[in-house]
Amino acid sequence: FFFFNDTATTEIYTEQIVGSVRCVQETVVEELCKDYQSKLPPKIRKDEGKIVYDAQKQAEMYYKDSLLICLDQEVQKFNKLLERISSSLESLQKALKGEVVMSLDLDKMYMSLLNNQVPALWSKVAYPSLKTLASWFQELIQKVEFFRKWLAGHRPNSFWISAFFFPQGFLTSVLQNYARKTKIPIDALSFSFDFFNFTDSENVQSSPEDGCLVHGLFIEGCRFDLHSVRLADSLPGVMYSQAPIIVFVPTENYQPDPQDYQMPLYKTTQRAGTLSTTGHSTNFIIAIDCRTKEKPEYWVLNGAAFVCALSD
Repeated sequence: FFFFNDTATTEIYTEQIVGSVRCVQETVVEELCKDYQSKLPPKIRKDEGKIVYDAQKQAEMYYKDSLLICLDQEVQKFNKLLERISSSLESLQKALKGEVVMSLDLDKMYMSLLNNQVPALWSKVAYPSLKTLASWFQELIQKVEFFRKWLAGHRPNSFWISAFFFPQGFLTSVLQNYARKTKIPIDALSFSFDFFNFTDSENVQSSPEDGCLVHGLFIEGCRFDLHSVRLADSLPGVMYSQAPIIVFVPTENYQPDPQDYQMPLYKTTQRAGTLSTTGHSTNFIIAIDCRTKEKPEYWVLNGAAFVCALSD
């Protein structure tokens, strides 16, 4: 066997190995950048849809349907995110080629791509998520497609509430539409809830005249018995289950049944959040009243909750 006793020689070989690893990593990151660029949806153009009119007509449409305002705001947020992803991918590739300086943000993005994590450059303008980068990016594509179809005039019968940056704003728009229709002050309105006995939104044939249908939620700490449409204990070994289609019904002076469990709905399984500038939590959305044979305290101890998205 031949051993290197010279420290300088050892350092040279170490540098060569590190340089080779770095070269391989740069190749991997460059390929990832190209892959994400090729899959990144284009920004949602408002002229693709049917809500672009002159200012007066647009104001009239927004007054008649507050959900169009919500849609417009969501499109703006997604376009900002798509622009950030596109520009940062372009900048990182230029930095790898030595055409621009590798800034601290780009270096962190480089490491995030290697580790399959969502870069901070993106998450700063994105929605809360605990997913790995590959899953997060695939979900982003689906969310953009959801709003693109809605903008094109295909208003969904059931809304994928997990797709929204600001689901509280969506729910407020639903209440506002009902308030304008019935002339009931919006402060006197809140939601009561009903549940379908199935989970697949493809089976929804029509939307309710008032309120909305919501799908795509998950349940942690319990499950829904679709036969009795009540809460039940989780099946052995099953941590999360699919929630049924939920009907959000605007109701005047609604008083919850004290026998129901007011199950909280969170954006992520982390459940922790802070108050944003709008006065809403960055994670908690709303409490949904669920029928149950057990006392509500039982589900509190089980930590039962709805979540919009799982970790992966």
